Amino acid sequence: MCKTENVSQWYEDKKNVQEMREWNPALKTWEREVIAHFPSSARLLDIGCGLGREAFHLADLGYDVVGLDISQEVISQVRQLSAEKGCDIPFIVYDGKKLPFPDDSFDVVLIWAQTFGLLYGEAFRRDYLAECGRVLKTGGLFSFSTHDCDYLKAQYPHCLDGRRFYPYAGSEIYWEAFERSELVQYARQAGFNVILCEKGSIYKPEDGTILHCLCRKPQVDKENQGGN
Repeated sequence: MCKTENVSQWYEDKKNVQEMREWNPALKTWEREVIAHFPSSARLLDIGCGLGREAFHLADLGYDVVGLDISQEVISQVRQLSAEKGCDIPFIVYDGKKLPFPDDSFDVVLIWAQTFGLLYGEAFRRDYLAECGRVLKTGGLFSFSTHDCDYLKAQYPHCLDGRRFYPYAGSEIYWEAFERSELVQYARQAGFNVILCEKGSIYKPEDGTILHCLCRKPQVDKENQGGN
């Protein structure tokens, strides 16, 4: 079985999805800090939306949110939650590779909840960030988060195999962990201008830290494009 199939199977398992309902529903400390950079009423794509923890909060704050996930089970459950809450957020299932939207569709694109660590392989990550840039409007913002490799080495060495973080005993699913400089490099290779890249607090100090990066899709310099 290929690694991406492990991810798909994990998130199609009803038990695993149900456990997501038990997670703290509040926005994390670092997430609240990042959204201070977002333009008001922005159209926002939440990739790896899960059961809508971020999407529902962001919609309540006035953002026009679209949720995207690879799991039909996740999307089925979050649509039910959305109906119960009286929300009209579109939640869409997709193939995990190509974003099903035209160019320049969003003001903000998010890959939160350390979902970036489930994009296995250098080539796939590069291609995926290019996709994020494609659907993002010029001047738009891109924010992504990952597990902090240094923190995991210090606190969870028994769950690490190199850079692979296995938080669930007996499961083949893992999250890649990164260092800050690597996130900056990925963002710049994709053509983004990095606004900030730092360790982020979760809810309280004992929760530890993650890494997150906020970038902007730059304006096109027409004078340097060449042509006639």
